[in-house]
Amino acid sequence: MQELLAAAFAVSAALTTATAVVARRRRSATPAATALAGTCASLALWSAVTVLVHLDLPPVVHVWASYAAFVGVLGCVVGLYLLARTIADPHHRPSRRQVAVLTGVPGLVLVAVATDPLHHLFFRSTGYVGDPAHFSVVFGPLFWVHTAWCYGLLALAVAHLVRARRRAPAVLRHQITSVLVAAAAPLAGNVVNISAPDLFAGQDFTPLCFTVTALVSARAVLRQGLLGVVPVARAAVLETVTDAVVVVDAGGAVVDVNAAGRAMLRQARPDLPDPVGLPARSFLSARALAGLPGGYTRYALEYVPGLHLDVRITAIADDRGRALGRVVVARDVTEQVETRQHLEDQLALVERLRAQLAEDSVRDPLTGLHNRRFLDVALATELERAARQGSSLGVLTLDADRFKAVNDTHGHAAGDDVLVAIAGTLTAGARQGEVAVRCGGEEFVVLLPGADARAVHRRAEELRAACAALRVTVGGGALVRPTVSVGTAVHPGDGVDAASLLAAADRALYAAKAAGRDRVVAAGGLVAG
Repeated sequence: MQELLAAAFAVSAALTTATAVVARRRRSATPAATALAGTCASLALWSAVTVLVHLDLPPVVHVWASYAAFVGVLGCVVGLYLLARTIADPHHRPSRRQVAVLTGVPGLVLVAVATDPLHHLFFRSTGYVGDPAHFSVVFGPLFWVHTAWCYGLLALAVAHLVRARRRAPAVLRHQITSVLVAAAAPLAGNVVNISAPDLFAGQDFTPLCFTVTALVSARAVLRQGLLGVVPVARAAVLETVTDAVVVVDAGGAVVDVNAAGRAMLRQARPDLPDPVGLPARSFLSARALAGLPGGYTRYALEYVPGLHLDVRITAIADDRGRALGRVVVARDVTEQVETRQHLEDQLALVERLRAQLAEDSVRDPLTGLHNRRFLDVALATELERAARQGSSLGVLTLDADRFKAVNDTHGHAAGDDVLVAIAGTLTAGARQGEVAVRCGGEEFVVLLPGADARAVHRRAEELRAACAALRVTVGGGALVRPTVSVGTAVHPGDGVDAASLLAAADRALYAAKAAGRDRVVAAGGLVAG
């Protein structure tokens, strides 16, 4: 019988050792794998030393094997509690107080066990009883304190699992149920073992019950997808999306990066090693690590020259509102930015062309002066302003003298040269606010805002004299000395609207022509030349 029990505990030790190794290899997938590995390793120790109890060995070996079993017992209980907490909340991290309790109490228990031969408060007595004889112990008060603490911790673990199952999505509810059912086995076995030790002839099957719990939990964790859903979902989502995802913990260290994130980070730092575990400030901007008052922010960033990102940062916290870190998601929007910039450039070009077209539509292509279309708008605007301000407006009409003779003698190209020279004189002598226009043929108009009759006449004479001083060399080397005749009119005396004002200036121009050309005639009759 004892050999059979020893073999059963040896199998238990082997199974839990193998499970611990497998779980440890999966620890990068989720923190729960670490708790599972610790639980199984503790249970393997407990089962291994229990093997010694059931072998035909000296009594002292049985006594110290019973004492050593408490290392595995306490490790198994603490491991199951941490496993339950991690299943309930994958982001759970024990507080300092919890760490003190989870390590301090087991430490005190182990001290009490190690010193039990001095005080016998843990085991009142140990020895062999029954037929066939088997090793048996009588429990002391400290054992019951230890047992109450273990039951309390396991009860808390079950409570967390029950609450997690109630809130869990359907995909996880079945796995949590499996763990809850498995947790009942050691509780039931240990209660029977302690309350009715003679039922199983004093044999303690608790390690075997815990082995059932460990194996069922391992199946739920490693085969049913309780922990597997994390790497599977991560591989299916994070590793296949084109958005870069960087997870930063509350201490500012990078805890996870997907493939797109690594590629993005290496564009800024080609020499960057695996970023996980490194300070995020090494390759993320201060803005990405700044405070998040609303728990979320979004902004555009040119991460490196030519790489434009749409950055979204979300704070992550546990159920109690404690900050766990942040998730930085960056989408490459370089193509959109370049497309938008290209569109903006095209729109700017269209606007420039439109403005140029609008300008060309009111410009004379030969002389560069404004044309009659512009004159109509400008004259109406200046007349409205003069009426509103009660000011005057002067109008000069200029006509090149004997222009037909120039064309007939020297050709039309020479005539164009003369018109360009006259336009240059009007432009060079223009004063603030004055507008010079070529109306067509050899006729020009100049608007003089605010000028009265005397100022208009004086300005007309200046322009006439400047034109008379021109010397234009035309094709063949001939020299042309152009002159202009000028008619003037002043608003409102000579006309209150555009048509009457221009008509008055035209009549004065005709009078200047009739009087011998190269002179100025005012609509009021004043003649100079």
